[in-house]
Amino acid sequence: MTHVLDELPVAMSIIDGDGRIILCNAATAMIGGASAGIDLRQVMRTAKAHHPDGRPFADNDVPTARVLRGEVVRGELVALKLEGAPERTLHVSAVPLREGSGTIVGAVVVSVDASELRSDDVRSVDIVVHELRTPLTAAWGHVQMARRMLERNGPTSALARSLQIAETQLRHLRRLLAEVSTSGDRGSPMFVVTPEPTDLVALVRAVTSRHGQGHVLKFHADIETLMASVDADRIDEIVENLIANAELYTVAGGTIQVALAQAEPAGDIKLQVTDSGIGVPDADRSHLFEPYRRGSNVGERGGTGLGLYISKVIAQRHGGDLLLGPTSSTGTTFTLVLPAPVLN
Repeated sequence: MTHVLDELPVAMSIIDGDGRIILCNAATAMIGGASAGIDLRQVMRTAKAHHPDGRPFADNDVPTARVLRGEVVRGELVALKLEGAPERTLHVSAVPLREGSGTIVGAVVVSVDASELRSDDVRSVDIVVHELRTPLTAAWGHVQMARRMLERNGPTSALARSLQIAETQLRHLRRLLAEVSTSGDRGSPMFVVTPEPTDLVALVRAVTSRHGQGHVLKFHADIETLMASVDADRIDEIVENLIANAELYTVAGGTIQVALAQAEPAGDIKLQVTDSGIGVPDADRSHLFEPYRRGSNVGERGGTGLGLYISKVIAQRHGGDLLLGPTSSTGTTFTLVLPAPVLN
């Protein structure tokens, strides 16, 4: 994994809940020589982190401290002054990693030398951060669950299942990192789709099994198997985004319904995710799939405003679409439409 990270043209590090670096690539050394095991917040302090206009950051206001409080940091400019080196300014983005319970267990931090960053690269960096969060969170959560089960009960089938999910998500992460490092399309580096025969019922059921701890999550499919030629990782990502959003905007204990169906034997496939949350104001509907756009009623709930944009692009790359259904103040429905299965 490390050699793939080292190919990235950005500094990327994964920190734990105490701010210590767990994994990082070679480019991270530009942040004051940061390396695995070091507290990234302390590195910021040592490098006298300050705003480009000279104002110092308070210890609890640097991006690495704010992300561990649950804030999504997008495009913060941080100037560093290292001993014997010229001052440099970094463009820093970061997102928290959470367990299924919502507890923050770490964060993904991506930094780019602002002097080398073109304006059309900013969205690309933010997409990298957003895309990495899902597989890292899922893998991390299941590895921790497996560790606790092993300590408590020894080897079990549930333990094997958790490790299998973690392995799948880490494989997804490896693919994402490889695509970032080799893509020439800097505006959308990770939207290549590679279709293969996939059972969508099994795929959606697997995603729903990763959720529902704080909500009533119901999954219904008209048939036991629904084969389609899709990119399984990408569709998993869409379903993950939709369910995670439904949980974010629905109060604890609320109901989320996931339904998968094919209109007719040769018709389009539709996946609907319906929540009982805060809804989408009418004034926000036409802009909801644009990057960085969120409903005006989300309040302090975390989020980057990129999940729906990414999901819609992936759906369209499959020849389908992602649609917003009628909403009210008591719920929202999103519908993923995929073309009729074409299997060789």
